[in-house]
Amino acid sequence: MPYTVEDEQRSQSEYSPGIVKDKEDLLRTVFNPEHMRDGEVIETAIPLEDLKSRGFSVDRKQYAQKNILQQRIEYQMGRLPEKRQSGLIVRLQCGAVRNLHDENGERAFIVIDTALKENIAHASICSATDRGRGALRKLRSLLLPYLQTRYSLEEIFS
Repeated sequence: MPYTVEDEQRSQSEYSPGIVKDKEDLLRTVFNPEHMRDGEVIETAIPLEDLKSRGFSVDRKQYAQKNILQQRIEYQMGRLPEKRQSGLIVRLQCGAVRNLHDENGERAFIVIDTALKENIAHASICSATDRGRGALRKLRSLLLPYLQTRYSLEEIFS
């Protein structure tokens, strides 16, 4: 596991605008039909490997740029056009994600500032502790309800 709870209190990037605060909104792109069934986002939209080590990539809304998100959506749709016919944005509140707990009452997720040179808004959601695949599946189900309300880029940036 590359990150710990302590890592939330310091930036992981020289390009960072600062640590991610609880009050911030986070944005994530989901694709239809790849991440959706019967109008709902499905669990596989949250890769277990992302929660375990890579980080579930999100953008910090206050630093996000519409053109960067649009380019990412277009690029990802071009890679798998049959699975990615449209891209929508979900909005998560950082504090709500940090306040989720597993069945043992332990903190489920951390949100880390992982700004990139080409995208200072980049952040990552990871499991707060090292967990096996079964436990990660349970964590993923905690996060899934926060991905159900979807917006267009225009709605996010209006």
